[in-house]
Amino acid sequence: MKRIALILAMAALAAPASGQTVQTGRGEFAKFPQLRKKNIPMDYNLLIAWTSSILAKGECRIRGQRPEKFDIDVPYAALVEPDGTVKRIIIAEMGCPPLETMVGSTIVEMVKRGDVKPTGQAQALWFGDRISFARDGD
Repeated sequence: MKRIALILAMAALAAPASGQTVQTGRGEFAKFPQLRKKNIPMDYNLLIAWTSSILAKGECRIRGQRPEKFDIDVPYAALVEPDGTVKRIIIAEMGCPPLETMVGSTIVEMVKRGDVKPTGQAQALWFGDRISFARDGD
């Protein structure tokens, strides 16, 4: 847990004072309390098409993942204000910047459409979640 705090503290120092930031990092994201969401449907077909394209173009290689068959599971952490506003997002580093950008964009869109529930806490807290999607060949 100390390592997570250190990573998140370093990310906080690198973030601008205003606006929402998205960064990659490493840590034990599962140790954070679960992010509470309204579960507004996500366009998984878009994620699958985008991932297939990234892998087909060879923009990065991820062991065991091919354009026609992949299983992507990306944990992330979000710093959530009491009213549900998300100020910072840290995505697990995957070694594939185009996929990290895609996942980050997806989370930002989720936040913009109001999918994150207020926390009811007195201060901003870190919460964890994950995005998972797969393509099983065609």
